[in-house]
Amino acid sequence: MVAQLLARASARRRAARGVGRRMLVVLAVVGLAAGAVAAGAPAASASTLVSGSSAMALAPASAPQRGVNDFTFSSFDGRYELGIDDEGHSTLRTTETFVAEFPEFDQNRGIQRAIPLDYQGHPTDLELVSVTDADGTPREYESETEDGNLVVTIAGDDYVHGEQSYVLTYTQRDVTGYFENTDDDEFYWDTNGTLWRQPFAEHRTTTVVAPELVPALTGDTGCFVGAQGDGTSCATERSDDGGAAVFTTENTELGPGENVTVGIAFTAGTFTPRDMSYLSSGWSWVQLIALALSLLLIVLAIVYRVTRLRDAPGRPTIIPEYTPPPGVDLFLASMVMKKTARATAASFVDLAVRHNIQIVEQEGGIVLKKPVYWLHLLTAQGLNAAELEFARIVFGKDLAPDAWKELKKNDTPLAKALYKLTQATRKRAIEEGYFKKGVSGRSSLLLLAAFVLAGVGVVCGIQAADLGLGGALPILFVFAAVVTVPVVIAISFRAPLTAKGSELRDYIKGIRMYIEWAEEERYRVLQSPEGALRTGVNAPDWGQVVKLYEKLLPYAVLLDLETEWAKVLGTYYESLGSRPDWYGGGDGAFNAYLFASSISAMSASTASSYSGSSVSSSSGFSGGGGFSGGGGGGGGGGGV
Repeated sequence: MVAQLLARASARRRAARGVGRRMLVVLAVVGLAAGAVAAGAPAASASTLVSGSSAMALAPASAPQRGVNDFTFSSFDGRYELGIDDEGHSTLRTTETFVAEFPEFDQNRGIQRAIPLDYQGHPTDLELVSVTDADGTPREYESETEDGNLVVTIAGDDYVHGEQSYVLTYTQRDVTGYFENTDDDEFYWDTNGTLWRQPFAEHRTTTVVAPELVPALTGDTGCFVGAQGDGTSCATERSDDGGAAVFTTENTELGPGENVTVGIAFTAGTFTPRDMSYLSSGWSWVQLIALALSLLLIVLAIVYRVTRLRDAPGRPTIIPEYTPPPGVDLFLASMVMKKTARATAASFVDLAVRHNIQIVEQEGGIVLKKPVYWLHLLTAQGLNAAELEFARIVFGKDLAPDAWKELKKNDTPLAKALYKLTQATRKRAIEEGYFKKGVSGRSSLLLLAAFVLAGVGVVCGIQAADLGLGGALPILFVFAAVVTVPVVIAISFRAPLTAKGSELRDYIKGIRMYIEWAEEERYRVLQSPEGALRTGVNAPDWGQVVKLYEKLLPYAVLLDLETEWAKVLGTYYESLGSRPDWYGGGDGAFNAYLFASSISAMSASTASSYSGSSVSSSSGFSGGGGFSGGGGGGGGGGGV
């Protein structure tokens, strides 16, 4: 039967299958924005080794290179002790003996050995036990993980010459697999690996099957020799030693890139397969606990928000307001209404309707058809301290009369200065009693806990993903852990409105209500005794109505209602046969629609520009699909 299987093996070729992992995670802890990406690298094809500070790619055997790889191996002896642990998982202790023949001149300091870390998509828990020479004398070495391999660099500071021996001993777990096409468990293993540039004058292997596994042997064995994918068979001999079964391969000469793969079949179910489910690792459980605690932390932050950080109660009922709030500048109003992006545009209009500046619209050129807006300083009289600071930012510290300022699309210095003004207004709003301080000890503790739990979730998720557990679940939970931090910040770091701040907020909401009313409703309010008393407007004196409506235009801009309000205001200008002296633009008769469009365009342009923001075989060997390089283990190496 074995002869038939080996005959069929020479007619079949399959690509090697192996899976390795590397995890790339970018984690910024202050913002914690992170990601984690799993990338595959063939476990049985460790094609990249590190030499010094540069990468040494292993070239095909047909392209030999002079240098540190220009030497040979006189022999390779591999001893593989296959056993089973108390949980039914396969175990392997490997002892590899390489005898290298280096030139007598100074070329090499030693060798590198790349050992695949994974088998059939799961880690083998590889542990390097020792690195010595043939006499058992420890050799100097360094090891690192690279492209799914443990790369062991066995070299010292001095050059080595002539015959040198290197003995590596390491252990692994879960090195067998079940193959559906053969319905058996198999130890299907590459020995030296297919990625050596050097030839081996002699190659021998000894595989020792532990006595407790001997009854499960089916009697099927395989041996394949050659380059990757080569199905040429080689002989395997069995002997018994103290109850153990010993399988040896014949003395074989190998060329560069050639390998010997051995296969031993066992009854299906002999070995317990590795559990690759998400919950099979303690890392996953810790990540889940951290995630659950993060959700609890968010709930606590919400409770803290609604109990300690809620705004003070305002008016029980919003009533219409038709005059600007006294003693409040537009930047402060924008802070209370959370409309800081529109504060600059609203302030320009406010200074204009108060005749401190004039807004001048200039038609765009042939290429740039959009209009250009200029600000013309008329006087600084009547401005409070905050408004004076704003005017100095725009026109200069001396506030020279008749100064002009073009509103450019990209004016970085002005934008930066307005951003600083916004930050200063935020501080001023707290100092003047509109807001409470938003950062407390409880907020800081919540944030600290969020950082700790997010860090635990990220670290455990990386470990679980590196073990290949649960597919994308560990990475999904990593992102969930990272999101906890900004969520906690958004919930528990806010400055709640005081009673004074809530009153101002509701007052401005009253202005919104008045602006959104139908004109008949507004007119009826102005005709009422209270309206006449508060505004001084004797309806139907349309001139006085215009002056009142002009004062509300800055708040319409702040509330993003300038288009509708400018249309109302423009209609009054049109009916009076006048035009606003604070807004210059356009020729000919006044047009209410064009006026509204211009105010809307200027506001939108200003708000956007000056917002103040900143491969193992899938078939078993005994099914006729065996070939060299198709098993686990293997790898390669080179000179140093």
